[in-house]
Parts: sequence; C-alpha cells; structure tokens
Amino acid sequence: MDRTVTFVEVVLPAAVEGTFTYALPASLPSVVPGMRVVVPFGRGRKLYAALVLRTVQHPPEGRRTREVLSVLDAHPMVTPVQLDLWGTIAGHYLCSLGEVMLAALPPQLQLSSTTRIVATAGTATAMIADQRLTLLLEVLERERVLSLAQAGDLLGVKDPIRVTKELIDRGAVALEERLEGDFKPRMEKYVRLADGESTEERVRHWFAALERAPKQLALLMRFIERSKWSPGAPAETPMAALLSSSDAGRSAMNALVKKGVLALEERPADRSGPASGPSNVPTLSPAQREAITGLRSAMGAHGTTLLQGVTSSGKTELYVHLIEEAIDSGGQVLYLLPEIALTGQLVARLSARFGERATVFHSRLTARQRTELWMTLLEDPARHPLVIGARSALFLPFRKLSLIIVDEEHDPSYKQQDPAPRYHARDMAIVLGGQVGAPVVLGSATPSLESRFNADTGKYGLVRLNERYGDSVLPEIATIDLRRAHQQRRMRGHFTPELLEAIGHTVERREQAILFQNRRGYAPIWQCEQCGHVPECAHCDVGLTYHKRDHVLRCHYCGRSYPPPAFCPECGSARLRMIGLGTERIEEELALHLPEARIARLDQDTARGRHGLDRILGTFAEGGIDVLIGTQMVTKGLDFERVSLVGILNADRLLKFPDLRAHERGFQLMAQVAGRSGRRGQVGRVLVQAFDVAHPVIGFVLAHDVDGFHRYELEHRRAHGYPPFSRLVRFTFKHRSEERVAAAAAALMERLHPYFGDRVLGPEVPAVAWVRDQHIRNVLVKLRRSDHTREKHKVQEAYRELRDAPLHGAVRIIVDVDPV
Repeated sequence: MDRTVTFVEVVLPAAVEGTFTYALPASLPSVVPGMRVVVPFGRGRKLYAALVLRTVQHPPEGRRTREVLSVLDAHPMVTPVQLDLWGTIAGHYLCSLGEVMLAALPPQLQLSSTTRIVATAGTATAMIADQRLTLLLEVLERERVLSLAQAGDLLGVKDPIRVTKELIDRGAVALEERLEGDFKPRMEKYVRLADGESTEERVRHWFAALERAPKQLALLMRFIERSKWSPGAPAETPMAALLSSSDAGRSAMNALVKKGVLALEERPADRSGPASGPSNVPTLSPAQREAITGLRSAMGAHGTTLLQGVTSSGKTELYVHLIEEAIDSGGQVLYLLPEIALTGQLVARLSARFGERATVFHSRLTARQRTELWMTLLEDPARHPLVIGARSALFLPFRKLSLIIVDEEHDPSYKQQDPAPRYHARDMAIVLGGQVGAPVVLGSATPSLESRFNADTGKYGLVRLNERYGDSVLPEIATIDLRRAHQQRRMRGHFTPELLEAIGHTVERREQAILFQNRRGYAPIWQCEQCGHVPECAHCDVGLTYHKRDHVLRCHYCGRSYPPPAFCPECGSARLRMIGLGTERIEEELALHLPEARIARLDQDTARGRHGLDRILGTFAEGGIDVLIGTQMVTKGLDFERVSLVGILNADRLLKFPDLRAHERGFQLMAQVAGRSGRRGQVGRVLVQAFDVAHPVIGFVLAHDVDGFHRYELEHRRAHGYPPFSRLVRFTFKHRSEERVAAAAAALMERLHPYFGDRVLGPEVPAVAWVRDQHIRNVLVKLRRSDHTREKHKVQEAYRELRDAPLHGAVRIIVDVDPV
C-alpha cells in the first residue's frame, strides 16, 4: 500500500524527555493520533506500546530512524482532547509527556516488554564447566523459555544476564523481548433458548420431556424465571449467574445444550446496566433556588464559577440539579472529590440518586475495572453520563463532557505529590473545561485564597449560599485558654474541665462528639528527663513517634519502627518520659475520664485495610460510637445528625507550622470540622482549646468569617509577594551526599539569581533535611503572574542545564510547580 506519510511521532510510557520518531512500514496499517504502536527503544531491544501523537512526512535530520513493529489498535485509545490536556500538563508542570501518559492511561493499556532467556539450536550441545550454567541449559532444553526472574532464582544471582554472558556469546542461549498483557475484553457466556423466540408449546414440550431429569428441569425453569421469558420474545441470562442461583451444575447445563434446549453464546461482558436511575430531587429552599439561579447565570458568563456555601447549606442539592440538567441534555458530567474513601456518604448519596447512571472511579478499582471503564467511555459514553472520582478521573476519555464539578476545591488532596506529573486536579479541570467548552463549578465552604481571589477580580463567577439547609443553624464556637488552665493547674491530662464536662453531657444526652487532633500516634516525643535526648530515626532527620498499641517508636517519614529504649542511649538514665499529644493518647485519656463512653479513633493507623474506614464510619453513623477522635480525616465529608459537639484539642499546632499556607490550612481545617456540629435542627457547640486564644485566625473561626479571613491573609500574601500575587516553582534536591546536594542547589541559584534576583529563595535547609538516607535542599522561585509563562521558560532552561550537567547528574531534582 502506497503512503504519503511514512513516519510517526510517538510518546513512550516512561519517564523520558521528549517524543520519538519511527518509520511506519508500508506493510502495517495506517495510524492516527491516539493509537498505540509497538516500538523498540534504547540500546537494547526493549519494546514499548507507544502512543502516536502525530504523523509526519520526514524523519528528523541526522538521526537514525527505527521502525514500528506492529499496530495494536484499530481505533484511538486516547482522544484529541486528552492529548491536548496531556500537553498542557507536561508544559505547565515541567514534566515529560511520558510521565503524564503513565499517570493517565490504565495499567493494562501501558505495555512494555519483558526480557526472556530462550533456548537456541546450540543449547543441547554446549559444554560448560560451570555447574550452575549446566543446570540452566538443562532446564532451558526442557522449558525452552525462562524469565529473568526464573533464571536468577535458578542461578542464585540478581543479574542473570551478567552470569549467562558466556552462553550468549557462544550462541547457546539468546535474549528475547516479549510484549504481553494488552487488554482483552472480559468475556462472559450467556444462555438462551436454542430455538430463539420459542413458543409456549415448545417450552411445555421440554418441560414434559425433562420430567425424568429433575436437575435439568429445575435449571430450565430457573432460566425461564431469571430471563423473564415470554412467548415469541428472545431472552437470555448470564450463565454464571444462572448456575449460582440454582442447585444444578455444569453437567446439567451441558446436557441441556446437547439436547438442543439451551444454547450458549460468548461475548464481551456487559460493563454496566442501562443508563437510568431514580431522579426524585427534593424541593430546594428559597436560598437554594436563589443560588441555583445565580449559578446558571454565572455559568453562562464565566467558564468557571465559585460556589461558596457554608457547611450544611445544601450545595450538593444544587450540584444534583445541575447534573440532571446536563444529563437530560445528552451530556456527561465529571464530579471530582478530593478523596473518595473519605467522602463515602456523598458518593452513596449520589449513587442512590442517579442509580446506574453514576459510575465511581477510584483507587480501589482493579486494573481491569479501570480499563473496562476507559473502553466503555470511548465506545459508548451514554452508559456513563455521571462519573464521580478523585483527581485521576480527570484523565478519562469523555466524549460529551458538558459539566465539571470540583467539590471541596480547597482541599490539598487535589494536588498530586509523587511521582510526576505533580498536577493540581482543580486547575487542570478548569483547563479541561475550557478545552471542551464545559462550565466548571468549584464548591467549598472555605475556598482557597487563589479561587476566591479569582472570583473577586472577575475571572471566575461567584455565587454565595450563606444559610444552612432547613432548620439547621451554624454552631456556637468558643475558646478555652490552655495557658490559663495550666497556670491554674486545672488540666486533667490534656483536657480542660470545660471540654470534659461538655463531652460528658453530650454522651448523657445520647448525642455524639468529634474530637480533632491533627497528630496520630500516642506521643510525638520520647525524651530522657536527665539529658534531653530524643530518639531519632536512623534514616531520617526526625524524632520518632511512640505508638502505644504496638509498643513501637515509628518514623512517620519512612515508616520504619524501632523498639522503645528502656534506658537513655546517651546517659544511661531510666527516666524517660513521653511528651506531646497524639490521637492514640487522647483515646486512652478520655477513656479514663469517661469510662462509660464508647470511644473510637479515626486515623491512618485505625483506617488501614480495605474496610477499616467504612467500619468505623458505619458504626458511628449507627450510633455505636459516642466520641470519635481523629486527625483531619474527621473534617472531610462527614454528615451525622447526632453530632452536637466538636472539640479541637490544640489549635496552636495548626497555626504555628512553618509554611506559607499554615494560616489558610488551619482556618480551613477548624472551620470544616466545626461544620460537623449541629447539622439537624439543633445548635451545635464547638470548643477550641488553644494557648493563643487571641490569635486572629481563631477569631475568624469563632465569627464564621470566611471573607474577613481572606482579606486578612491576602494582605500578608501581597506584602511578601506570595500566591495569589505570584506563581511558585519549588525545586527539591535529594542525594546521599550532602555536599553534592548543596552543590547542585547552589548551581541552580547561580543560574537563576541574575534573572530573578531576590525572587529566588534558597538554598534552604528544610526542617527535616534528611529522609530515607537522602539529604535535602530546597530552592523556591517566585514568578510574576503577569509574565509567568516567559519566566517559567527561563526556569525550565536553568533546570535542564543543571539536570544535563555531568557534575550534578546523580542528584535527584524534583520540580513542583504551584506547590501546596
């Protein structure tokens, strides 16, 4: 077949820079962007399923062009809109397209070859002195093929290629690359009547003929029941479901097929039911009706609209109305949540409302389930008009996307940390909405400063919902002065009498309380009273946290555990004490003060396992727990009608963290957890224990003053040139050698300082400067918002120069654009 275009530019599913051009032989089918092709890459013969970005007329000058080996797809696996989004992410976050591809594509669509050792014609005749290699040849003569892992186990080495080099050189064995694992649709067998649209007389005939075969008769009757057969109409049912719902086995099924009663047909499994579901939407309150009218107007005038609504104001009901309108118009909706696991109530609520029209995409799905959803969205988008997912749902191949909702848009979980691409799903959702012309709604009770700033300056639309739904009112918030309580010696452990009394009264009234302390474990510090020594991790520059349940000291950076010392390793003293407060210690202390209360803890330690989180939240919802103690996990998406009290154990810890967003995060966490109280017609209470009760941020929390906090914090950001008045790029350097890390950070400063001046900060030694045996340095660059594209290009040039410099090549450099 004669072609005018004979070359393709592809991206590989690997963390490598740039794209690569390959020749497309005339013997292979034509390709279009978004299809996958098999190509060799690297000095070896490793194979990859690369994605075609574009076709080109000529190869790059001065380069040897290798050939595409095969074409995997008949149709594109990635849409043009997705490719545009990938390019935007790679350009904005200074990463490679390959890294975006790894994050975006389901694992079963990312293929790379495995190296295998195969037998050759000379295998049987080879004479080798090494007994290990003789054994290898004997096994190969029998098995013909061994994976590298199998060969390594057989030889007792990690690198079997090095050991078998003699055999390879003599032609006794050879290396082969094998590309395996491409997605194949899950097949399912369906049962139908062999005569197709059988008559009632025909079915009665079979009932009579099977009287002496009771199991076969029972299976046929079960089929009639499950398939809802009626005369003259075709009917079928999945074979697996039919057999599992009857006492008959495969032998009865085979007998009915052999007799011509039933017939089997195998085809791709149905990936979802029909796109239908209940649509009874509750009546909106007057405040909600006004807000949704404002939303519709703002969405028509702006690409992005911020919905700022107080906790329990009914923002979700507004989303439901917008989703119904979009689906009824034949569109698709993407509903993003920060963490699916922590917003199970909301997911269940949406799933109940929209039935099978709602599809949940999250990390608990298997690789096959993710791939099947991907393929269904490509082939039949009407099956999934509503997709609810965490940040990775942004990459799904939507065909008719007409609305994007980003709930709790302020949540830092929307930002990917490791590995690259370190993208922010909220920001890229706005980009995606602009690409396809879909309005984007950002919702939060405590919006991020960037989003609120964009709304105030007219870039986004702004709609407010300032009333709680129904008869709920905002909780009463009060502070308790820890400094005074300590001076007056009124503390009972880490509790003030006021907080303990409030918890006791709550339990007596058969209501529930939530206690918030953003530190897990028992005690953050295990210290010698005599010399002050604090045990530290042997691999990180951080003190160890004591976990009493497991009786271990644990590093919260690398996860290693250590036995608690009985004596100080520095001075030998046995006077060791525990300092600080974690959720485990709060649980123990509260049980001593209120032994009648049913207490549970919700943190990373107790929520482990597939059902740990659901079990705790389910028990709390059913009233089986009186007091729930937790980290920031208790601030997200919880809506329990019995909760009338929220206690914040140590507000100062949230505000004293050395980070530019400490005040913003502290305000959001306190306001969000306060919103869990009094959500069903009763006035809830929130008690905030703090040493600095006069702190301005706590004052804004007490007054429920989101606008006041934004004005206060914006002035600080403006004075120091931080976001939203600038864009940030943070470089993190890591290496086992502190000297090499310091040298690389200094080299970047030398490249950036002439252009950015005092807008480049560093090299900074972070508070934790050594993690997992790697030393760390940071460099922070402030980009002018008015010129951030050109300035980011300058940053990228300096980064690439440094990365490619032989002196610093071994240092790992992490680039984080718009860090949170």
